[in-house]
Amino acid sequence: MTQPLVDRSCCFSFDDLFEAVHGRGMTDGERRALFAMTQPSRNDWVKQMALRTGERFMCEDRRGSDGVVYTAFWAIEG
Repeated sequence: MTQPLVDRSCCFSFDDLFEAVHGRGMTDGERRALFAMTQPSRNDWVKQMALRTGERFMCEDRRGSDGVVYTAFWAIEG
């Protein structure tokens, strides 16, 4: 959990992860709800979405330079 966030995980957005699960982009309301979440809740959301992609995305908790734990995610190259 001490790895920096600068790597492939920075190449994908929440929209990319959401679309991988739902086959569509987020609505404005869904995006607002996501960004209104606390960081721990958003981390849980990321973990749930990554799991629902059937291993097309992976995730890992990492501590940012600000000391906050973020769940980083990235697509698995197939």
